[in-house]
Amino acid sequence: MRLIRLSSRYITRILEGLESWPAPALTDCSLALGSFDGLHLGHRALIAAAAEARHAAGLSHSCLFTFRDHPRRVLDADRPQLLTSWREKLSLLREAPVDAVVAADFCPALARLTYQEFVGRFLVGFLGMRHMVGGHDVHLGSDRGGNAGTLAALGRELGYGFTVVEAVSLPDGSVISSSAIRALLRSGDVARAGAMLGRPYSLWGEVGYGSGKGAGLGYPTANIDPLDSAKMLPAPGVYAVRVHLPADVITAEDRPGLLESARGELPEVDRWGDPLGAPGTARGVYAGMLNHGRAPTVHEGGLPAPRLEVHILDFSGYIRERSLKIEWIARLRDERTFATVDALREQLRIDEQAVRKALRAPRA
Repeated sequence: MRLIRLSSRYITRILEGLESWPAPALTDCSLALGSFDGLHLGHRALIAAAAEARHAAGLSHSCLFTFRDHPRRVLDADRPQLLTSWREKLSLLREAPVDAVVAADFCPALARLTYQEFVGRFLVGFLGMRHMVGGHDVHLGSDRGGNAGTLAALGRELGYGFTVVEAVSLPDGSVISSSAIRALLRSGDVARAGAMLGRPYSLWGEVGYGSGKGAGLGYPTANIDPLDSAKMLPAPGVYAVRVHLPADVITAEDRPGLLESARGELPEVDRWGDPLGAPGTARGVYAGMLNHGRAPTVHEGGLPAPRLEVHILDFSGYIRERSLKIEWIARLRDERTFATVDALREQLRIDEQAVRKALRAPRA
């Protein structure tokens, strides 16, 4: 997969006439466009349609156009939290059936373009687009005038084909969208959010320093600091999760507790956010019980701010300052205050059994 990066400085200089458009970066391509936050099942349908359109029309390339920054995080005061960071999106897009990904910085100069200017100058003129694939709810341009109808009409004028992909739904009829997934995460329904994503909702974090109070309960925890502060966290509560650990921290004693082995790492990126190499680090996957909250029973009055703490079942290795990946599988219960530490300890035993059942993780 080829990555074509368009920086805000480059875009602005071109739009202000300080630089000329270069030769088209691609020739006669089919193109799917969107923010693709979450890379959910609806997004995958768009990408597949672009690949199909390339073959059906005999074009040279299939391409995905997206923004490094979610447009609403640039334009709106109420900036949405992200389902996928830029690095996560890059990692997921490596599996996409397209030849190239064009990633543009969303900037004020770009936001001022009408949909006719954006499509004509950017997509057709620079990228050589000959077929566009858009979602049923597509809106482009400074006035959001580029919808399915107007984009199809513009295609007849500029000489590109247009395919609209209808909404993708769950079996119960619920329409899949990034907004719907955010709403599910706000309510703690991680299982349903995962169904819309087509994979468990996940987060990469680094193991920080904690108080050690979990160890005193018989359930030592790792405090997780998210690698991207813009990432959305599911609602406070207790969850069954899968924890991906670096293979080099797993000893022979800890191997019996493995759910599976896996490969995959966030790609290393340069200062522009471009990937430096393909992911491939071996990882081990363990069952975990995660609390997102203020731990009110062991911290009087609760912590000043909610935090993520995970107890990794059947693992005793040292992972401080290492990165790991959390996948949310099921919500177990709300966080609550217990009358005594013993009552909390008993509830943790119940939670552990629920995690083992949810993840099919018998005691090692």
